[in-house]
Amino acid sequence: MDVPAKLGYRPEIDGLRAVAVLSVLAFHYGAPLRGGFTGVDVFFVISGFLITQILVAEITAGSFSVLGFYDRRMRRILPALLVMLAASLVAGALLLFPGDYIALAGSSASAAFGASNFFFLYNTGYFDQVAELMPLLHTWSLAVEEQFYLVWPLLLFALVAGRARASVAVILAAGVAACYIGSIVYFQFDPKGAFYLPLPRSWELGLGALLVFLPPLSRLASETATVVGLALIGFGFVAISPIYFPGASALYPCLGAALVIWPATESTNAGRRLGLLAPIGLISYSLYLWHWPIWVFYRSYINNGNPGVVGAIVVTVASIIIATLSYRYVEQPFRKRRWPAMRTVLFGIACVAVIFGAAIYVKRADGFPERLPAEAQAMRSRDVMWEWPCKESSITGVPGAYCVFGVPWESAKRKTMIWGDSHALHFAPVVDAINTDPERSFLTFAGCSAVLGGKLSITFMGGPQQMERCREMQPIGLNVLKNDPAIDQVILTSNWLDLPARIGAGDVNGGLESIRRELIRIINESSAPGREFFLIGTVPEIPQTVVECAHTGSSKLLRAPCVAAVRSSDAVVVMQKSAAIDNMFKELAKTLPNVSAVIPAERLCTKESCDVYMDGEFLYADIGHIRRNLRLRTRKEFAERIGLTAALSNTPAQLQQFRTP
Repeated sequence: MDVPAKLGYRPEIDGLRAVAVLSVLAFHYGAPLRGGFTGVDVFFVISGFLITQILVAEITAGSFSVLGFYDRRMRRILPALLVMLAASLVAGALLLFPGDYIALAGSSASAAFGASNFFFLYNTGYFDQVAELMPLLHTWSLAVEEQFYLVWPLLLFALVAGRARASVAVILAAGVAACYIGSIVYFQFDPKGAFYLPLPRSWELGLGALLVFLPPLSRLASETATVVGLALIGFGFVAISPIYFPGASALYPCLGAALVIWPATESTNAGRRLGLLAPIGLISYSLYLWHWPIWVFYRSYINNGNPGVVGAIVVTVASIIIATLSYRYVEQPFRKRRWPAMRTVLFGIACVAVIFGAAIYVKRADGFPERLPAEAQAMRSRDVMWEWPCKESSITGVPGAYCVFGVPWESAKRKTMIWGDSHALHFAPVVDAINTDPERSFLTFAGCSAVLGGKLSITFMGGPQQMERCREMQPIGLNVLKNDPAIDQVILTSNWLDLPARIGAGDVNGGLESIRRELIRIINESSAPGREFFLIGTVPEIPQTVVECAHTGSSKLLRAPCVAAVRSSDAVVVMQKSAAIDNMFKELAKTLPNVSAVIPAERLCTKESCDVYMDGEFLYADIGHIRRNLRLRTRKEFAERIGLTAALSNTPAQLQQFRTP
C-alpha cells in the first residue's frame, strides 16, 4: 500500500470541532437550532478520519500495535470522562432524589465501560426519568465510538494488508453506502435502536475513514468543498428534525463534514477562516463532556424548570470555564506518555473499576434514601410512587397477563373493564378504593388507548412496535366485551390531550372527530344489556415545576426554594388543553343512553388554580399521572372529587348528572 500523506496539524478540523460542539451546546441550551444535535454526527466523521489516518500510517510503517492504540485512546478519553463521572456522582448526592440518583449511578457504571448507549436504549421509556433530565445522556455518543474502535483497528489492518489505496477506497465506499442504506431501513423498524446502536451509526465513522484513502483535492476544489460542506452542515442545523433522525437526513451533516475534512494539496482561505475557531475546538471534548451535566444539574437545582436567557448564559460561561480547566489540567497532562502502554491500559482499567464500583455502591444502597426525611420517602422515586399491589392474571381469550383486582375474574358475577394506556394503570387504585361490591372483579386492560389500533393510528417515538401492539389489543378488547355479558362497566381512559393532533397529523379538529367516531363504533359494537360505558377525561396536566417543587419541598436536597401551586395563568392553560376532548365526551354522554362522562379537569381546576393536594398528600407522580401509592383515604377523596364515585354507583339518578353538559 502507498505511504499515506504526511500527518500534520490542521486547524480547520479543530474549527469544525468548534462548530460541532457549539451547535450541540446551543441545541441543548434551548437556542432555536432544532438540528443542532447533528454536531455529534460531525464529530463521528472527524473521529473516523483522524483515528484511521493515524492507524494507516502505523500499519504502513509496520509499527501498528493494538496495545499502543488502546494506550492512546485511554489517555485521550478516560481522564476527562472519569473526572466528569466522579463529579456527577457527587453532584447527584446533593441534588437528586434516590430514584434519579439510582438512574445516574446506572448510567455512570455503563459510561465508565463505554456502554451507556445500551443503558439509554433500554432505560429511557415512558416512566423512566425523562431523557432531558438524565445528566449523562450525552455519553451515548462516546460509547458508540468506543464500540466501533473495538473492531475497527483489526478490521482496518486486514483491509489494508496487501491492497492498493484505490482498492481499499472502493471497498470502504461500498461498505459505507451499504451501512447507510441499512441504517435507513433499520430506522423504519426501530428508530430508537437506529439512534443508539453502533452498527447503524458505523457508516458515519466509516465515511471519515474513507477520506484517508481518497486522493487530495486541488486548492480550488478544496475551497469549493469546504464552502459546500459548511452549507450542508448549516442546513442540517436548521432543517433536520430530531423526530426523523438518524434516517436519510443524517447524510447532510456527515457529507458536509467529509467535504470540509477532505485533505487538500494546499491550504484554503475557507479553511484558514474556519481555523480561527480552533481554540474552541481544542477544548471541544471537555466542553462536550461537561456542558450537559452542568445544564441538567442546574435544572435540578431550579426544580427541573427551564432556565431563562440569563440562566442559559451563566451556564454557558460556566461550561466553557470548566471545559478549559479540564483541558488544561486533566486532558493535557495525560496525553503525554509517561508509562509503558501495558501499564497505562491496566491503570486505566483500574480507574474505570473505581468509578464502576462507586456507581454500583450507589445502586446497591438504593440511591441512599436516608438522605431524605421520613415525610419525603413516599415520593423518593418514580418506582415508589407507582407502587400498588395488583396480581397479574391470565384471562380467557386474552393473551398475556393483566392486572386483575377484586374477586377472581372468571368466577365474578359482575365485572369492570378499565381499558386504556398508562392512565388505566393510575386509575386502577382509585377505582379499587371506592369499590363496595364484594362480588365484582376488575380487569385493567392497559397498554394502549382503546381508540387506537383499528381505523386510527399514530406514530410512537419508540417505533412501530407500540402501534402494532395497539392493533393487537383493540380486537382482543372488543372480543372480551362481546363474549362476556358479566362485564357491566367499561371505563375508557387515556392520555387524550395529544391524541387529536397526532391522529389528525396536525389537524386537531379532524383528529377529534376521528376519535368521536371511533368511540361511537367501539361502544355500539360492544354494547350489551345493562352495560355502562364511562369516558374519563385526562387528569389535568400540570407544569413540571409544580411537580418538582412538591417532591423536593420536604426533601432537604440542594434545591432552590419554590411553591408547589398551579398559578392562575397555568390553570387557564391546563383547562384549555382538555376542553375540546372533554366537551366531546360530554356530548357523547348526552346523546348515547349508556354512556357517562367523568371530567377531572372541571372538578380539579378553576380559573385561579388546580388542586394538587388532598388530605395532605401531593397527588402527582409526574405532570400527568396520579401517584398509585396514595393513601386509601386520599384515593377515595380523589374519586369523589372528580365524580368517579357517583358515576360508578350505577343508579340512574346519580348517573344523570354525568350525561348532560
